[in-house]
Amino acid sequence: LEQTQAIHYYARTDEGSELGNIAGFFFANFPWVDNQCNYQVADLFAVDIDLDTKRFVKAKLDDINLNAKETVILLWFNTIAAQHVKLHAMANWGVNVDESLANVNPFFRQSSVVTVMYNFFGYTSFNGFMKTWAAEGLCSPGWAGPNKPFVQSVNHGVKGNVWQHAQILDLVKYSEFINFVVQVRSIFFAEFEKHKKFFPGTDGEAMFVGTILHSLDHTLMDWNLKDALWLDVDDPRFGKMAEVGRIVKVGFVSDVPGLYFHKRFKGSGHPFYDAVYRKAAKVNKKLADNMDTCIIK
Repeated sequence: LEQTQAIHYYARTDEGSELGNIAGFFFANFPWVDNQCNYQVADLFAVDIDLDTKRFVKAKLDDINLNAKETVILLWFNTIAAQHVKLHAMANWGVNVDESLANVNPFFRQSSVVTVMYNFFGYTSFNGFMKTWAAEGLCSPGWAGPNKPFVQSVNHGVKGNVWQHAQILDLVKYSEFINFVVQVRSIFFAEFEKHKKFFPGTDGEAMFVGTILHSLDHTLMDWNLKDALWLDVDDPRFGKMAEVGRIVKVGFVSDVPGLYFHKRFKGSGHPFYDAVYRKAAKVNKKLADNMDTCIIK
């Protein structure tokens, strides 16, 4: 409910149902990695959530019934290796690194360069760390093997495109994040239209995804999974995914410290970003304060 995986919402029980107020989230063609570090694809991963209590009800991976601990591992791995990476990929169309922008719109060009650089780190460089992490005992050697199960999962997620999610409006009153995004998306595009002269060759939808959605997905990942040890590396079916999940949680989710440049909508000094922030803060200041202008985590 409180991150971009909410787009996998499919339907909810009828009002007054004896089952309660339950929402079903369906993940078709679901990529995962087994405990031999083999890449797998399930036909369907399904999770039911009680909308009133925001508690786990049940989940299944194809015909396997799952408990809450197993479900957390699968949801987290899907976040880092299939869902969140879609935002990174789409963000590549929301930038412009041309040198002609250095004088016209230097803040946006700087943000664009940072996004492109960090996307290179995230896709091309990340898997290269697996060998070192395995040698240090942080993950199993299979992650560094020639089959590259993590890269296969990422590629599957990117190629899987974005799940149709018009029905997500059903969840506005149950999710702080969805309520915020639905309103702020309209604000973003209204301001983008007013300031589009600053953003030549830039797709507004991709820019929204690569800035607001991406940064808030990171923020909410950090808030939702408070402790990396919640991911059980000793789980007999899904423990290997928990290994990589722990590494990502502690090393790649929170804000990067010590940056020497500004990366927030808030206080940017740029007419577009400042205008979006002022209006977004009236919707939800806590979330608005965490909106980034580039991919830098």
